[in-house]
Amino acid sequence: MIVVHHVDKWGYCNLDLVEEVLEKEKKAIVLIAGASSSGKSFCADYLATMLKHNGHHAVTISLDKYNVGLSGIIPNKVNANYFSGGLKDMKTIRKRIKDIIYDVPFDKKYAPEVLDRIADSLSDVIDPSCMPTFLKGLKEEWAKLNFDETTVYDLKEACRDIKKLCQGKRIRAKEYSKIVSERVPSDLIIDGKDYDCIIVEGIYALDKTVLRELGKAKNVVKDFIAGNAKSLFLRRIIRDSKISSASNAFTTKLYFTSILKSYQETIFPSRLESDILLYNDMAFSEIRAGDLYTTKEEIHILDERKAKKLLSACQVESLAYQKDTYFTCPGEKNDSLVSNVLRLRSLSEDGGKTYRPSSLVHKGKTKLRKDGKIIRPINILVREGEFDKVWQGESDCLKDFLSAGFYIGPVKYKRKYRLDYKGQKLVLNWIEGEDIILELNKPYRKDVLHEVKKLVQ
Repeated sequence: MIVVHHVDKWGYCNLDLVEEVLEKEKKAIVLIAGASSSGKSFCADYLATMLKHNGHHAVTISLDKYNVGLSGIIPNKVNANYFSGGLKDMKTIRKRIKDIIYDVPFDKKYAPEVLDRIADSLSDVIDPSCMPTFLKGLKEEWAKLNFDETTVYDLKEACRDIKKLCQGKRIRAKEYSKIVSERVPSDLIIDGKDYDCIIVEGIYALDKTVLRELGKAKNVVKDFIAGNAKSLFLRRIIRDSKISSASNAFTTKLYFTSILKSYQETIFPSRLESDILLYNDMAFSEIRAGDLYTTKEEIHILDERKAKKLLSACQVESLAYQKDTYFTCPGEKNDSLVSNVLRLRSLSEDGGKTYRPSSLVHKGKTKLRKDGKIIRPINILVREGEFDKVWQGESDCLKDFLSAGFYIGPVKYKRKYRLDYKGQKLVLNWIEGEDIILELNKPYRKDVLHEVKKLVQ
């Protein structure tokens, strides 16, 4: 196994092995497996471009497109776990359920009122004596949905398509929508005659089913893409917030209850099958991206006495007690607490005696400025008021992060004062044992700000 840490080197390693295959075979297959959100799609595109620049023609097949959809995942689970595979006419069952849940919002796909509609639709297909068990199964399997199990994907169908392409035959491309969580129609035809390399990417590209069908061939190059704990977690939550209809709270809970377990038990072990292992942690461009951007100006107050002088000169509108817990992981660079922050914020309602978890936030790299403004990307992973949808308390949250390979980093206690100085709104952040930071909020009154700066500098 070759282990690399840079995508460009990984690309050249694959180019070398593909060209070795093509010395003897008409077509090469590159299997790219790895953790969810490890960068498999990016790497596949990168490799396809590199192959093109070196005189080859590659097509990429994403195993994600072979997802059977929620109308298949849940009923298939019920059939296997509650009826030992004995339900008849599953094709009709899946079709009718798809017709019902297709346009239903994600978190309502198998809600009680939807289950009633499913029962009516399937009354002529499922025996009345079996219907209560079937509906109970749908409810229970929906509650423990895991998109990262092998049963979610039709790997055999994917292998059939790949083998057809290797034989120079044509296939119809598969399409899957993460908005409706179902297969959708496609008119795209892929002709195997047009390509000498077939790139296959997906979390289960090195699964035993795929290896049994394809892996024994002499024309296969096997890759595994890994990443540190923070990269994998952040990529999954941030990515799904952009391309799926599920809430961040739902995805975060799913990550720790199902996704992580599947990765540790079934995906990560498959790295041992790979020819090339790439560690692909978050790139600079990723920590510069966010859903929101905060803009503010700060003054660092170096003398505690001056901070107290400012407080005495202002009207204190509110005082909040905050506890910030930072998560780090092995292999992170030393500046990660500044440029790639993952922070759990807890709030106190009794003057800092006890704290209640409130939100989980990612802060990325600040933009380069000359004027002193701080412009920083932020991704809100779990919003205030939604923490209880994911964890029962702080201890459950910390336990999950520890199990995912994180370290519990520094814990910082802060008093946050919202101040009014002659009509100018200010925020003073007083971090115990560390910084005292004054935030200057717009709109500015230059004469008043000049007075404030004289007080603290």
